[in-house]
Amino acid sequence: MAQIVRLTTRQQRSEQEEAAQAAEQLSLLSEELLKHLPGEARIALFKITHALQKAARPDTTEGLWPGGFTMLSRMQTAAIWDAIRALPSDDRPHQVRHAFDLVLLNLRQDTGEVLLTRDQLAEEIGCAPKHVSTIMGTLEKMGVIRRERRKIEGMQGRGVAVYFINPHEAWNGSLDVRKAQAAETRPPMQLELLRGGAS
Repeated sequence: MAQIVRLTTRQQRSEQEEAAQAAEQLSLLSEELLKHLPGEARIALFKITHALQKAARPDTTEGLWPGGFTMLSRMQTAAIWDAIRALPSDDRPHQVRHAFDLVLLNLRQDTGEVLLTRDQLAEEIGCAPKHVSTIMGTLEKMGVIRRERRKIEGMQGRGVAVYFINPHEAWNGSLDVRKAQAAETRPPMQLELLRGGAS
């Protein structure tokens, strides 16, 4: 049986190589330098790098898979769905499930960062921004995501909350990077514990 091959023109290959080189150059920026950039500039840099990475690897983004794709652990995903359904109504299970779906649809390639702000999550979920922390906190307790605080110059307080998917649950981007991240990250906790099996 003949194998279908996706043809790439010389110009397309050249553009992909240029995008890969540009993404690599941006990835060399030191964390120390990034700390001194305004928050909006940092986010813009992350988005540009993500776009360049996608342009460099079209078969995994807008090519064979329109809109890109996210790799999921089927067993972990099913366990998380079950655990979310088992949440008491006070924990807003429907909104937690919506947040989980949004996380899976908005991952930065090769880092697992969730590319939505608290206000964007609130708008998509249909809740007040103040409730997003609680909703995402539920996913964090499950071990589905982790939260970091990113200091932004000129802003007081601990910094903006930034969320990352647990690489054992889902990933968008290089499998090698995913393996490296997973080696340093614990899998999501045994979700049956959230059903009252232990405190």
